[in-house]
Amino acid sequence: MIIVLIAAYNEELGLSELLPRLPRLVNDHAVEVLVVSDGSTDGTVDVAMENGCRTIEIEDNRGKGAALKTGLEAIRGEAYDVVVLMDADGQHDPAQLPAITAEVLSGTADLVIGSRYKQRSGRGNAPWNRYVVRCATRGLLDVILSAKVTDPFCGYRAISPDAARCIRLQGDRYESELEMLFCAERAGLRVAEIPIPKIYGPNTSKMAVRHGAVLGRLDVVARYAYTIVRETALLVSDPIAKRKNTVSR
Repeated sequence: MIIVLIAAYNEELGLSELLPRLPRLVNDHAVEVLVVSDGSTDGTVDVAMENGCRTIEIEDNRGKGAALKTGLEAIRGEAYDVVVLMDADGQHDPAQLPAITAEVLSGTADLVIGSRYKQRSGRGNAPWNRYVVRCATRGLLDVILSAKVTDPFCGYRAISPDAARCIRLQGDRYESELEMLFCAERAGLRVAEIPIPKIYGPNTSKMAVRHGAVLGRLDVVARYAYTIVRETALLVSDPIAKRKNTVSR
């Protein structure tokens, strides 16, 4: 069983395009979709149910991290082979599901991350502000973590059941991807990357929802910085002398 976990906030249109494209079978494993609606006020839940998805509704909009925490907690006691995290806004191509789940299913990786920069390192069609933040963050993480990841913010990920049980998310917003990397480091999980296409549309960011475009992005960057400082401090105090993280290149 492959569980596709989608955190969604007012993604009626995005889900109406994405969900019909999700295959029912990937790498000979049945696919089940769980949509966590993060305080949506549109038809997000209706669209999910119409497409045969399980749904969880969070009453108030709390953030992507909160939705992912809710979803991961909901499946914690269930039997599955891999959980895939996928955005609802169309950035993540369902055609990549076989590739992103393959290494977890074969037992060669615990966490597989889609990378928009693995094959093409240039900015491409990525917005300048996101590209600059990614480059700066990657430089820091290359020093701190043993797993060298080219796209630390990509939310398209495949996680083994054991890794999912190790992951403990704290932030409610966009810190989740960074927190997963630090959780993987502390637990000695095997990290891999696969190339995925860069897909950016006019409505593929919710960062401006709370504070506007500029303040919203500044808030996100501040949360990134705080997360790196906090998690690095935890690593420094970690009694494990040698970690065994690897990243496929």
